[in-house]
Amino acid sequence: MKALLNSRGQFLIETVLMMTVMVGLFVMATAQLRESQLIAKLIGGPWQHISGMIEAGVWESPEKARALHPNMLSRSNSDDPQN
Repeated sequence: MKALLNSRGQFLIETVLMMTVMVGLFVMATAQLRESQLIAKLIGGPWQHISGMIEAGVWESPEKARALHPNMLSRSNSDDPQN
């Protein structure tokens, strides 16, 4: 009867169980984030437009922005101001 009332080790066992559950949830969450590439999409998506603005001054992807850069205009290198 006295052995049933002794609960000194119960806290330790419950703590280890909770830690095991938390580590398992953490591993599952990080695996899901890696699989869906959520962080890469959050960083990479907007960066495409910023990169286009840095390279060519146009809020587009770098491929589209290069074609819209002022140096690509036919008149941009003209010596005659009337043209």
